[in-house]
Amino acid sequence: MKYRIDEGSVHQRFLASRASIQLFGGGFGNGKTAAMCLKAIQLALGYPGSNGLIGRSTYAKLNDTIRKEFFKWLPSHLIERMPTTTDNTCILKNGTIINFRYIAQRGKKSFDSSTTSNLLSATFDWAFIDQIEDPEIQYKDFLDILGRMRGSTPYKGRDETMPMVGPGFLCMATNPTANWVYSKLVKPLHEYQASGHISPDLIYDEAVYQATGVVEPLIELFEAPTHANAKNLPPEFLRKLENTYKGQMKERFLMGKWASFEGLVYPDFDRNMHMIPHTKIMEILQDRWRERTKYDGIEGFDFGIQAPNCYLLGFVDDLGRIFIVDGFYEPGLTDKGIAGKINELRSKYEAYIRFREPIWADPAIFKRTQVKGETITTLASSLADLGLYIKPGQNAIASGIIKVTSYLAVLPNNHYIHPELAGPSLMFSDDLQFIPDEFLSYFWKTNTMGDRIDEPTDRNDHAMDTIKLMLSRVPDATKLLYNQPPVKPEMLKWHELP
Repeated sequence: MKYRIDEGSVHQRFLASRASIQLFGGGFGNGKTAAMCLKAIQLALGYPGSNGLIGRSTYAKLNDTIRKEFFKWLPSHLIERMPTTTDNTCILKNGTIINFRYIAQRGKKSFDSSTTSNLLSATFDWAFIDQIEDPEIQYKDFLDILGRMRGSTPYKGRDETMPMVGPGFLCMATNPTANWVYSKLVKPLHEYQASGHISPDLIYDEAVYQATGVVEPLIELFEAPTHANAKNLPPEFLRKLENTYKGQMKERFLMGKWASFEGLVYPDFDRNMHMIPHTKIMEILQDRWRERTKYDGIEGFDFGIQAPNCYLLGFVDDLGRIFIVDGFYEPGLTDKGIAGKINELRSKYEAYIRFREPIWADPAIFKRTQVKGETITTLASSLADLGLYIKPGQNAIASGIIKVTSYLAVLPNNHYIHPELAGPSLMFSDDLQFIPDEFLSYFWKTNTMGDRIDEPTDRNDHAMDTIKLMLSRVPDATKLLYNQPPVKPEMLKWHELP
């Protein structure tokens, strides 16, 4: 097999990087996983006897993706021992050990229980983590791996630019995703490169800064669109992506642009974390039904004439977490059409959900008049006449955004399936595809100078308004019973031992 690399390409620059932390991002199929494997092989050979890590979020993803890719490129004559079903470790003839591990730390119940991860009791000379944005991997995992990079194997190659020991490289691949990878790693570096602003999250050499006043970031970011790897991709693969991804999805997954997240009102929204399988939500409801009880419902409604009407139906579990299970997003409905659709969805879930609370609706419908024959009424009155218990929700923009943000936040010991893991307090059925579409196109407005102002755009925001309305009477997520004060991991200086 051949891996074609152009002179000056992003792949060549990644292979030549000597940064302590190297992050390769961009579009689907842009060659980042193959480049990671090639660089891992270079380090495995250049540091004979080194202890390396190749990881991914879960055991299944690890074995089906990067481990398989790695052995496509590693010459078989270099291998002393292949991984086995009981020991997912490869040993090379030069003594280098390559540990294939999923990122589930000892002491956690993992997403995959078929093996036991040993990350916290090992130290590594180098590490490669594929798809670091996977929802099972959190910022704390990144810090823990970073704290394991303490190997001191001597370099035996001929490249004078390589560290003489270590090398201590942590290399990661990712697709653009609005989660901690963006907020903690990418955004601080972008801000520093654009304006010189030093964010508290920027990872840089503090010793050099204290001595010289010069900021030397310890992280290097490589970004490339899918087309950067065109020479290594079948033409039909590129055509499929070009025909599939449009708008924001094209900007992110084909063009690989992190900038598509700049100015998002809810940068913490992560499709992988907040959109969960509809079948999982139904399992939660069915488990409750078997206990012969129901969850309390929560509903919101935002009215539109030409714009879509948006109705969302969910429930609140015993820990205060909110699951949005269903809804509709449709323009041009009459009052009878609205009531009919709401009642149809309610009847679908009435075996599992108690509808005791009002539908929290746009206050404007309590003022907007309608003429019915000789009578002037409001849409709210019409819906009430059609049997809906409806009240005006809190429509204050700033406080509503703050509350929604608190429910989107990923908190320790809050996962909806694995309670020992981190998770948010607001989740949506993956059947509701208009939800991520709005979250990822909901931006702050800017003034004529291009500066951001404290007002979100007022287009394509009907689901965003509905979510704010339906959270009108719930407590702030920080006040829910399950929350404990989060443990803030302290970032070690690069060469400091824990």
